[in-house]
Amino acid sequence: MLSPNQIDEYRRKGFLVQERVFDEEEIRLIKAGAEQEFAEGGERVTVEADTDVPRGVHGCHLHAEAFGRLVRSRRLLPIAEQLLQDQVYVHQFKINAKRAFKGEVWEWHQDYTFWHHEDGMPEPRALTAAIFLDDVTEFNGPLTFVPGGHGGGEIDAEVEGDGWANTLTASLKYSIDIDTMRQLIARNGMAAPKGPRGSVLWFDANIPHASVPNISPVDRGLVLITYNSVENRIDLSRGTRPEWLAARDFTPLTAMHAASF
Repeated sequence: MLSPNQIDEYRRKGFLVQERVFDEEEIRLIKAGAEQEFAEGGERVTVEADTDVPRGVHGCHLHAEAFGRLVRSRRLLPIAEQLLQDQVYVHQFKINAKRAFKGEVWEWHQDYTFWHHEDGMPEPRALTAAIFLDDVTEFNGPLTFVPGGHGGGEIDAEVEGDGWANTLTASLKYSIDIDTMRQLIARNGMAAPKGPRGSVLWFDANIPHASVPNISPVDRGLVLITYNSVENRIDLSRGTRPEWLAARDFTPLTAMHAASF
């Protein structure tokens, strides 16, 4: 569980890093599972523009036992419940693979914009736990945040394209315009949390964030688990995306106490 100081930091900044939550053997197992997911291909896998280099894969916890255990980890689930002050379920699970010299930009955006407009999530009572599968440095495309930027709520976004498939492309369907970002950054600054593999980065549904290309010879892989309050379940009549992008099972998760994860 987080300390009061850690909770205060998360509330104030909109993000928090816990270093070395998972050990080397656990990260090796998670990475092996991730590579298997990428190798299977199919509609759940997206690639970098004009290449066959994997960019991400979604919904792995729905069929891979290891990832099903991971979302219920006693090192993740109790903290998600603590921060959201409620029981939770997994709204979305994805693995981002920002490959060495290949991983490209993610534009400035808020995750909640996608979850609200595409999935029918009523309120931003959700958060994401990002597990570092590699050491994250200033060179391999770390996530970059506007500290405290979540405090202003949802920001009007520029909309590009139609349909849910555009929510997965490099040119995001919902992005924050440059003038708005300039004002936010002038007021709040920027931060790019870094840390060793096995660390966990928690961040708020409304915090503006982006990432630059990976210009290094080192991969920057992330497992991103989005937990949502069970009281904030999505409106199925409004949702447009498939289950591997937006969950349909709102059963509260229970922590797993087995040795693995």
